Amino acid sequence: MDRQMDQQDEHVDNLIDAYALGALEPDEVAHVERHLETCDACRALLDAVRAVTSDLLLAVPQVTPPPALRGRILSRIHDETQPASQPSQPTEHAPAPPTETARPGRMGRLLRSLFGGETPEIGDSDADTLLRDLLLDPEVTIKPIAGTEHAGHASARFVGSPARHEGIVLAQGLRPLDAQHAYQVWLLRDGQPQPNNVFTVDHAGRGIGIVRASEAPLDFDVLAITPEPAGGSPGPTGEIMLAGALRGE
Repeated sequence: MDRQMDQQDEHVDNLIDAYALGALEPDEVAHVERHLETCDACRALLDAVRAVTSDLLLAVPQVTPPPALRGRILSRIHDETQPASQPSQPTEHAPAPPTETARPGRMGRLLRSLFGGETPEIGDSDADTLLRDLLLDPEVTIKPIAGTEHAGHASARFVGSPARHEGIVLAQGLRPLDAQHAYQVWLLRDGQPQPNNVFTVDHAGRGIGIVRASEAPLDFDVLAITPEPAGGSPGPTGEIMLAGALRGE
């Protein structure tokens, strides 16, 4: 009986993007995988999405998400952020159940997976919201931030827009620091570093940093990241771990 019901399921194309990025709940994963066993069309869509997301994770200096993938992800964002329907007439003696809010952590996992590989254990709803808003921006730009000789295999992406004074750094492979230290972002122009926000990384070296400036970060020459005291420094004191050009190709 269950098998017959699975075969009658509608296509799971609205879940394929999140499935490919590892951002579904376990019950949804099971549902998608059951459907994929009998649906050639959805298997073909999954192959196409995996190819696109692989290209994005190996992004060249400036990448705009393909319109089809972008559209499906934005539709997923819309679905996630809609409140659950409420009973039209709650019982007289029981209060109406509270409106279920969106799950920004889950949506953030999906978006961070798209732009930075595996998702950090560190949750940051502000970063989730900003990353979602950046994806909605038609001028969203992704810049690679490369590791230096001091960083081993660390790397990062900067996600921003020419019209916005804030952006997101998605880092991976950085060495975890003790509680007295954090990674600090620097925006450089003409070789002069301007201090920006600090962020921490999880045990696997993955972290999320919000970058805010008095003008668009993409108008600066370079973004760099150094280890500093946890509260940040007025000038760099640690080795440059990551650095990448923000302006130009």
